[in-house]
Amino acid sequence: MARTATARLAPVALAAVLACSGDAGGPPSGGARIDYVDGALEPLLVPGEPVVVEGFSFGIAPGTVRFTRAGGGEIDATVTPEDWGDHSVTVVVPDDAASGPVALRTAGGSGVTAAVRVLPAAAFDPGGLAWRPRSQFPGPPVGVALAVAEFAATSGATATLYAAGGAEPVGPSLVPDSGIFVARVTADGTPSAWARQHDDPDPVRHRNLPAPRAFAATAIATRHNSRFAGTALYVIGGIDASGRPQASVFTADATADSVVGRFVSIEPLPAPVAGAIAVVRRGRIYVMGGVDPLGRPGRRVFVGRIGADGHIDGWYAQPELPAPRAYGGGVVLDRRVVVFGGVEDSVPLGGGLDATPSRLVTSDTAPISLASGFFRGAWTPGTALLSVGRSQFATLPLGNVVLAVGGMYAGAAADAAETLAAGVTGDVVAPFAVVATTATATIHGQGGGTVVGAAGAAWRGPDGRYHGLVLGGMDLQTRQRTAKGWGF
Repeated sequence: MARTATARLAPVALAAVLACSGDAGGPPSGGARIDYVDGALEPLLVPGEPVVVEGFSFGIAPGTVRFTRAGGGEIDATVTPEDWGDHSVTVVVPDDAASGPVALRTAGGSGVTAAVRVLPAAAFDPGGLAWRPRSQFPGPPVGVALAVAEFAATSGATATLYAAGGAEPVGPSLVPDSGIFVARVTADGTPSAWARQHDDPDPVRHRNLPAPRAFAATAIATRHNSRFAGTALYVIGGIDASGRPQASVFTADATADSVVGRFVSIEPLPAPVAGAIAVVRRGRIYVMGGVDPLGRPGRRVFVGRIGADGHIDGWYAQPELPAPRAYGGGVVLDRRVVVFGGVEDSVPLGGGLDATPSRLVTSDTAPISLASGFFRGAWTPGTALLSVGRSQFATLPLGNVVLAVGGMYAGAAADAAETLAAGVTGDVVAPFAVVATTATATIHGQGGGTVVGAAGAAWRGPDGRYHGLVLGGMDLQTRQRTAKGWGF
């Protein structure tokens, strides 16, 4: 894939077109056509989740959508008139669905198919959570950006972890790094040793970032989670060597084993940011809040869609957060976005290790379109998900559960609530509760320290079960950086 820095897609009005049609192209010359399912070329689905089939010429009158049935044959998905449109159809993946073609037939008799992968639906039980040591991280461990890519396999899925940048505390300063590290994940959820990508004086052969970054956001695009047929790694915003947040977006081609192309600059964010809440869902990248070049938390929210060429199809400003928020957590569900915790006052880079200023206990939520990924309304105050204010924690989305791990909060010095879990039902996140309390199940109890500012990632194994990793950060008790990794 060839990439060059290009002009951003200009008209904001294009967002409205994308929200309606799901694509900037025109209708085909004849017959129906499926372009994407769940925002991807070949999505990884699970039974019971809603998905959108995007394309053209589906007609206004409802037809049928059939999935491959486990054990043979086909099974109909329930279709309602209000969920059927000429350019998109929303259905729920049937319980007995299996990997194979999904077939859409219009009321007029046109039939089209698209390939999907269906993983087993495996609920995560936070009551059985126990953290275990993982490979030590060889790079600067503070402000690392961590992403995971899931790849379809003969049975289920495999995963690869990508870590970008980070910083080394040197006295009162943080010195950012340009390294990219890759680790394959085994079937039982254990990452391999981290491998730093190739450093070379020749920029064409260089496989690390072209400039240092820390407290950036990162994302991975594959054919299974986006419209891009390859695999691309993105590093978004973050601080540079001067310690100031940047608006840059770097991307490079990758595989399940390594970065295979040089990083280049593509469509930048509309404003510099670091320490933002960043989430990837259905081929869209959400960047929410974060700090500006003066270190002040902000309210701005941007959404960018990963295009078929690997570029970002514009960064679009969405409704602003009700109040400033940085170094917090968030999830993008099917039809809602939820953010929680963080700080609203100026803090040192990374959030600092002091008890002041106070951390946020609040949460906010906003509706989004399942089809377009754009916001459908303003943010409103959400349920108080946290019992005490908390920031600088790792957020791990695990399907029916969200974990918040480590961070700064009242009682952190005594390791009072290292890991929190919140149940997810549809588009509702329940309040967090403490889990993994025994010494042999906690990071702290096994000598991992009191972790603040660790990076986090979650993925599914071949059997559909979730695995997770927290990496790096600072130890609140020793006030030293830690390069340890912990997973389940």
